[in-house]
Amino acid sequence: MVQTATEWSRDVLRGVADFANEQGGWDCFIEPHGFWDVLQIPKDWQGHGVIGRLTHASLLRSIAARKIPAVNVSWTRTHSQRYPNVVSDQRACGQMAGQHFVDRGFRDVAFIGAAPHMRYGTFMEEEIRRVVESEGSRLHVFHFSGNSQIVNEHGLRSESYELQRWLLELPKPIGVIAWSAMVGRTVITHCANATIEVPDDLAVLCIEDDALMSALAPVEISSLDQAGRTVGYRAAELLEAMIQGKPAPKEPIEIPPHGVIARRSSDATGFQDDVVTAAIKYIRDHADEPIRISDVEKAVSVSRRVLENRFERHVGRSPADILRRVRIERAAVLLRETDLPMPEIAYRCGFNHAESFIRCFKRTMGHVPSQFRRKKRHDASGS
Repeated sequence: MVQTATEWSRDVLRGVADFANEQGGWDCFIEPHGFWDVLQIPKDWQGHGVIGRLTHASLLRSIAARKIPAVNVSWTRTHSQRYPNVVSDQRACGQMAGQHFVDRGFRDVAFIGAAPHMRYGTFMEEEIRRVVESEGSRLHVFHFSGNSQIVNEHGLRSESYELQRWLLELPKPIGVIAWSAMVGRTVITHCANATIEVPDDLAVLCIEDDALMSALAPVEISSLDQAGRTVGYRAAELLEAMIQGKPAPKEPIEIPPHGVIARRSSDATGFQDDVVTAAIKYIRDHADEPIRISDVEKAVSVSRRVLENRFERHVGRSPADILRRVRIERAAVLLRETDLPMPEIAYRCGFNHAESFIRCFKRTMGHVPSQFRRKKRHDASGS
């Protein structure tokens, strides 16, 4: 009982399908549904368990009447052993989103959460605030008026004027974290109409990834990979155990996000220094090549001493630290998403030798690349 209108929901269903295909013997019932549909179990359905967004009392009553186990994959319901949660880790999502902009030097970060009627709680906002303020930056939060109707755009259609005014009044440059891809698309559209440059004046990152919403936006939208497929797999695994009579866990199963899917909407920095901004752009554009810091110096036409002093003053890290971090971020994506051998990954991430790549990766991530790859695949499979 999961709607099929969003990319995240379809990823959850793909994860369920992965487990069902491995397990064998599953016969899955599903119907296409939009986000606002009230999902109901058909009266003539005779099944053994439910995976769903358990958001409506009528659905819960239907499950209870059948006396079958159910696993919840939505943030809108508190975990219990009767209705256990297998969900993306909200706090980890908030931490990753906040860090994305803090690491890029934004002194101002904004958050547009879910409309109040969606009942998603405040965990994510609390974590974003913790990360942003711990780094000396400021968090600006969009406050809904309280009379939002349940409409398209996740409540934002009735808030359109207030949102436009809020975006205009925000300090610039600023990084904006939006709850959903639909909200992110609305923000970017408002910016285009108000001549606010995205990403230079206002950079955007969405908690939810949706390639279609990104394609329909004036600027392609950066987002988190919330590991929806892993959520679906682990939910199916738990439901199988409950069908076999095993108890649900006492605590929710929370799946951390895989990483940031960086697109054009957040491809900017908030550093108030042209040399630093140009240097970081050069590093990001050329990190897959075996460049050295001397190449960065030439690209921005300053000496090593000037470059390092400006990075120390504005970034708090050296140019070499930033170069290593960008390369390791890219390596982590390749380790998680491909079967490329270590020498090929090292080459694609700008390392001349696989040995230096392995040492650098372990120093940064705490694991050698092969351990990191095994761990991520273990998490994804739920095994």
